Amino acid sequence: MKKLLLFLLITFTLLGTKYVLSGEIGETVNKAQFDDFSYSEEDSLPIIIEGKWGYIDTTGKVVIELQFKYAGHFSEGLAMIEKDNKYGFIDKKGRVVIEPKFDAARYFSEELTAVEMDGKCGYIDKAGNMVIEPKFDAARSFFEGLAAVKEDWKYGYIDKTGKMVIKPQFNEVGDFYEGLAWVEEPRIHFRGLRKMKGKRGYIDKRGKWVIEPKFNSAYDFSEGLAKVWTYRKWGYIDKTDKWVIKPQFKWSQSHPQDLTMADMRKREWLRNKYYYIDITFNAGIFSYGLARILKDDKLAFIDKTGKMIIGPEFDFAGRFSEGLAAVKENGKWGYIDTTGKMIIEPQFDNVGDFSEGLAAARKDFKHGFIDKTGKWVIEPQFDWAWDFSEGMAAIMLRD
Repeated sequence: MKKLLLFLLITFTLLGTKYVLSGEIGETVNKAQFDDFSYSEEDSLPIIIEGKWGYIDTTGKVVIELQFKYAGHFSEGLAMIEKDNKYGFIDKKGRVVIEPKFDAARYFSEELTAVEMDGKCGYIDKAGNMVIEPKFDAARSFFEGLAAVKEDWKYGYIDKTGKMVIKPQFNEVGDFYEGLAWVEEPRIHFRGLRKMKGKRGYIDKRGKWVIEPKFNSAYDFSEGLAKVWTYRKWGYIDKTDKWVIKPQFKWSQSHPQDLTMADMRKREWLRNKYYYIDITFNAGIFSYGLARILKDDKLAFIDKTGKMIIGPEFDFAGRFSEGLAAVKENGKWGYIDTTGKMIIEPQFDNVGDFSEGLAAARKDFKHGFIDKTGKWVIEPQFDWAWDFSEGMAAIMLRD
């Protein structure tokens, strides 16, 4: 019972911080609905991972020795590492090119990355030069030329010169995808004694409302559609605000062991080794023309007309990546293709998305990498492993 209380305390403490990693999943901690999440002591996953981190190549050879307190994925030729509770960057030869001196850092995106020093956030280039001075309370990565920043409790957007092109005015925001970003209107209202946040809609890069704020929740556009939450159901809209798939899909209650490793994202913005669980998984974004949804308490996949293409038959499912999606049946994970054919039979304790032809997989508490036939290419031997990026994968062994 004490362990459970400690787990819950740490979890909800983490939720008090607003962001963090916006990787390919593009989701943030503040979107997680932990009220809809049930825990038991048996369900609890380790959320503190400590050990030595390094990098392997696609043959499994250690190419950068295990020496870091944490190591992130490579992006634009550099990877974030942690030493002595400070963050810096290395190149693919393991050379420190930006000394660990920052309190926090993100990965590089569009040649810049956000860093934190003394409680304020700015941006550096790949030479480590501070090109946008630390003056923001929070800072996101650049997407489509703009980055979300926070000043005086409100979010706006800057360009790569640091110019504020959309003034801080929103409660919460997303990144720009396909020319639009979801934002939460700058107001809070009360329903009885309940404090209600503003509605969400979409703006363009001038800060103009393209889709008026009317949704309880909204997410990034992908393949021309965005999932939105209204009337206590998920549906999908296009960029003209037309309902392409009307709200009809429920939000489920699931357990931590139902998540793929791809759904458990390392927080690249904090000083410690906490993992959070992305709970916004019931209705997915479109990938390869398909999105996962919940139907009759099982996961299925629909196409862009809302037609059920695969399932419902899975206890849980990931998104399609490189043509395959992870699915869970009877406590084990395997992979299906876009027709629903089981390509890799469920056999793994947990898995990641396919990236560069390989996927991280866990069996008997050890992580390795499999190919698209399910064959072990790199035998399970690591205590943790991230997906391959730019030919290398970060791996960890406990002290």
